[in-house]
Amino acid sequence: MTRATIAIAAALAATLALAGCSGDGKKKNEPEEGPLAKYLSALYDESAWTEDRMEADHKKMEKVIAECMTKEGFEYKPAPYQGGTVFNPEDDEGPQMGTMEFAKQYGYGIIDSPWQQSIDEQNQDQPPADPNQKYLESLSESEQMAYSETLYGPQPTAEEMAAMEEGDGAEPVPYDWKKAGCQGKAQHEVQGEQSYEAASKDPAYAELLKSVDEFWQKQYENNDALDALDRKWADCMSKAGFSDAAKRNDAQSKLNDEWNEAMSQGQPTDDSGEWKEPSKAEKKKFQEREIEVAVADITCAEKVQYDDKAAALNLKAEQKFVDEHEKQLKALVAQYGVKKK
Repeated sequence: MTRATIAIAAALAATLALAGCSGDGKKKNEPEEGPLAKYLSALYDESAWTEDRMEADHKKMEKVIAECMTKEGFEYKPAPYQGGTVFNPEDDEGPQMGTMEFAKQYGYGIIDSPWQQSIDEQNQDQPPADPNQKYLESLSESEQMAYSETLYGPQPTAEEMAAMEEGDGAEPVPYDWKKAGCQGKAQHEVQGEQSYEAASKDPAYAELLKSVDEFWQKQYENNDALDALDRKWADCMSKAGFSDAAKRNDAQSKLNDEWNEAMSQGQPTDDSGEWKEPSKAEKKKFQEREIEVAVADITCAEKVQYDDKAAALNLKAEQKFVDEHEKQLKALVAQYGVKKK
């Protein structure tokens, strides 16, 4: 992931995490976008992630891929679009995640949520067959390797794979569409290079983006003021009977980890070795505790004014960073900002 990608992800995460709740109401109060987040969001084209846009881009790219593969001597039939519906919880008519009403009904939405049925239906849909599978199977092993390399680009060498597995802490090799075969060519022709990707490769902004990364890390990993607020929240939670979360984010993440662990350890139903998911009784028991924790979480957050105070801390810190780097940030957006419709 590029530095700018991390920065944008952090900015968006901050916007969501600091959203205030509206008591027992169905909707959350919209948080104020921070001054640094405004600069970073200018490098991000949100329209690229709409369902219509992704499907249209897919069809265009498949056409380019087919032309490219044919030119290289292979047959290729454009693959159908396999994307599903893009779910946005905020579009649902039910209570929004983060509100007390949502917590009382669904907890954090781990086991169930207003949009879970739609997700389940999508997951049950069988992906269409690969139109190129029969042709691929007709090729020799060496021809299949050549086909794959032409389509996707060369695979990492044994040395490169070993280095990635060891995780030596080095910066990942930047993506180069020229080395990603016909698929890379198609992506570049149809979508071009994302603004944040281009900015991250520009030496002129290397120090700025490094500073942005360090800022977000300090905001969420080494922030004395936020830690003090978390301690007040944790003290309230302890009095309510929940003492295993030191930070507010821990309440949900611990339950997520616990449920993921339960799901990954599903027992085989018989000698066939088929996986068995937790029973309805186990799900119900977990959700009852999930709801108790989520309700206590929001109750304590409201008691210590967690969202408002955290948002104020974030806005103040972002403004300080912008004041110190405003000239560079303006130049970054002027050069790489996305022209939005």
